Amino acid sequence: MPFPTDERDARLLFNSHEPLGPVRFSLLMERFGSAVEALQAPVKEWECLEGFLGKSTEFRRALEKSVPWVAEEKKRADNQKIRILCSLDSEYPDGFRPLRDAPPVVYVSGALSPVDSLGVAVVGTRRPTPYGVSVAERLSREFTKAGVTVVSGLARGVDGVAHNAVLVAGGRTVAILGSGLSRLYPPEHRTLAEKISAKGAVISEFPLTAGPDASHFPRRNRLIAALSVGVVVVEAEEQSGALITARLAAEQGRDVFAVPGSIFSPMSRGPHLLIKQGVKAVDCAADVLDDIGVFQDLLRSGLSRSKVRGQKKELNPLLSPDARKVLDALSLDPTGLNDLARRSGLSVAQTSAGLLSLELCDWARALPGQRFVRSESSLER
Repeated sequence: MPFPTDERDARLLFNSHEPLGPVRFSLLMERFGSAVEALQAPVKEWECLEGFLGKSTEFRRALEKSVPWVAEEKKRADNQKIRILCSLDSEYPDGFRPLRDAPPVVYVSGALSPVDSLGVAVVGTRRPTPYGVSVAERLSREFTKAGVTVVSGLARGVDGVAHNAVLVAGGRTVAILGSGLSRLYPPEHRTLAEKISAKGAVISEFPLTAGPDASHFPRRNRLIAALSVGVVVVEAEEQSGALITARLAAEQGRDVFAVPGSIFSPMSRGPHLLIKQGVKAVDCAADVLDDIGVFQDLLRSGLSRSKVRGQKKELNPLLSPDARKVLDALSLDPTGLNDLARRSGLSVAQTSAGLLSLELCDWARALPGQRFVRSESSLER
């Protein structure tokens, strides 16, 4: 069966084979200009691209087998009233477009609004304390009262609390999943997801029947950050998905905030670590809105996110000892997280926190594949 000649169908086909992934898809789009042209190109032209050497034939065969799947997937989506969007569509989130690993397509249940790209993410642990629950509810209600969309990941704990608080307050909220919309995870949040779809949107980049694979959630977190102007971490352990979201937000030029808590609570260690690394401590929505208000106004005025990001960068020379060790371990050669941890003599968690601090003050940059380099700004110091 021949490859699709419709661009949207071609992008959906690329999304069918997870090992190919959004980074490789972006490389193909840069090289060939469209998904249709990429499919028509000889395999040997794929081979010269990063990440394709020795895998091109395997990828092409997998895509050939998936051609009938495209029509089946579109039919499943229609039956469930789910729309499949790509960057050719105006409703495709603007925050996703500049990502190096932008999704070829996203599945949307509900309706996206332009105001969603000026929203705030509220994230945290799946096991919040009563204090964390109260804080997530309060912040979400306050953001709703201010007319701000609240973005989160529909997970158990802080995410679910935030979504529900917005719905009770009559506001907009967007959930981004780590599974397909037909295999919603966690399953006990199905009713919550239906309510979100009625008042906002539920989004996934994964095919409808994709399960909640562990590797999906870090990928999901980059989209939570990309859809938001700022990310608020309520409660989180030192090694948690919420801190991954915070680091990804910093990489994308978003503001990061953390809610302080009890020094005796393990769930406050993540926010306290962020605060030590220079993240602003907040205890109400006004603290966040005051800080991101200028950013929102600039975006509304029509400036691109990259230009706004350039206007907001501020260097912070007061680095923690751990961050300085990570900076010393960095070079202009891309280095993985584990190698940086070995070079710096720190744990992976400490290294990740140090990287967040360096990225916040533009002394380090993240590259595809969880690799990091020193930025030009750091070399001037």
